[in-house]
Order: sequence, then C-alpha cells, then structure tokens
Amino acid sequence: MEQNGRSFIREQSFRAPFHLSKPYWDGHALLVQIVNPTAGVFAGDRLTSRVVVESGAKLLLTTPSANRIHAMPSGRATVEQQFSVAEGGWLEVLPELFIPQAQCRYAQRTTIEVATGGELFFVETLAPGRVARGEVFEFAEIAWEFELRVSGRLVARERFHLNPTDESTTALRAPFAAGYYASCYVITDRIPSDASIWKEIHDLHSATALIGVSRLVAGGSVVKILAADSITLSRLLRAIRERFANDLPPLQCAARKL
Repeated sequence: MEQNGRSFIREQSFRAPFHLSKPYWDGHALLVQIVNPTAGVFAGDRLTSRVVVESGAKLLLTTPSANRIHAMPSGRATVEQQFSVAEGGWLEVLPELFIPQAQCRYAQRTTIEVATGGELFFVETLAPGRVARGEVFEFAEIAWEFELRVSGRLVARERFHLNPTDESTTALRAPFAAGYYASCYVITDRIPSDASIWKEIHDLHSATALIGVSRLVAGGSVVKILAADSITLSRLLRAIRERFANDLPPLQCAARKL
C-alpha cells in the first residue's frame, strides 16, 4: 500500500517455512525479503504464497540466498505463487538462484495479474544443479507452469517439464555443458519498441551467453538468457536491470541483503 509517497505493508500473514524480513523503504521501492529458515525445500513441502500490490505502491520482493531444492529419494515438493498488481502499482520479483539438487522432484505454478497501468519486473532462474560438486542436470523432475495476464488478457504462458533422461533438457545442454537459464518479464508502457535499450541488451551477447528478446502482445517484453556459468548469468541480470532502471526508477532500489 502507498501513503504520503511511501509504500508499506498493510497486511501480512505467514507461517513456517516462510518468514518476511523487516521491510525497508529506500525512496524508490519497498524492499522485502522472503526468508526460508530451513535453508531449502524438501520432499513433502507444499508452499503457497499470494502477493498483492495496490495502486501507487512499489515493491521489490527478493530472497537473501539461493533457493535450494534438496535431494528427494521419494516424494516431491510443490509451490504455488500468485502475484497481482493494481493500476499504478509496481512489483519487482528478483529471487536468488534456483538450484535443484540431484534426484529432486519439484512442481511450481506461478500466476501473475497486472492491471492496466500496473508495472512488473519479474525474474526466474534455473541452475543445472550443484555444479561445484559435479551435479549437472541430475535432478529427477522439474515441472514449471507460468501464466501472465495484463489488463485481463493472457500475454504469456509457459510449460516446462524437465527430465534429464529425455530430450526436454536438450536446449539447455546444447550451447553449454552446464547451462544456466533466466527469464525476465517486463510489463510497462514507458519503453517503446524502438528504444535503444533493446539493442543494448542484444549487444550483451557473448561467447558465454545467449540472449533473446521478444515483445508481448500487451505493452511488455520478455528477455531470455542462457549462460555458461552462474557468474555470467548474475552479471547479465545485473546489467539488464541497470539498463531498465534508466527508464523505470523503482529498479534503482538496491536489492541489498538486510
């Protein structure tokens, strides 16, 4: 919620394994961290969250550390997350790296509703595993569902069912032995299709990273990244966010660790 030019949490309710940090307003957005005191997600976990950004409010939602999906000899973990942004509201979701460990089974469903005049910067990432320990695409199964609606219109729908034993991970493995993936959805009317930022993002291509940009049907875009390592992915996400911040002031909020 927003009052006198400052955003604040009007209502909150959570229970383990969720914990919300003390919110911090830096003049650009309200920074809130979602903390998991169990240091990861385990078999049998069923996590549900709902975040609502009201008109005029500006929220940056992040995490203090990587999201670790632990090994699961049996069972699975499921996550369902819902986000909605009202007219004049701003939501940025910028979690740390998602790391699926060997033999984990994980299902996630994300739905986002952005009203006319609302704005969104939404990031998701996927590591191939605990690469430093030699785990590369050794998870058992990852199922992602993603739907984004703007002004009531469906503008993006994604379905991933990844299993390292079939061809579903081929696109992630082909360019790099241990490919790190990220997607970044940007919903705003402030950046035209011919703005120089799109070329700047395209020019971030390198021998260790592939980047693609697609326009959505209703005032937004999606940036996809496939990088050779986690350092390259992190650097590119930071560079892309900094470029968008020139046109989208809430991105000037420092996603610092509290």
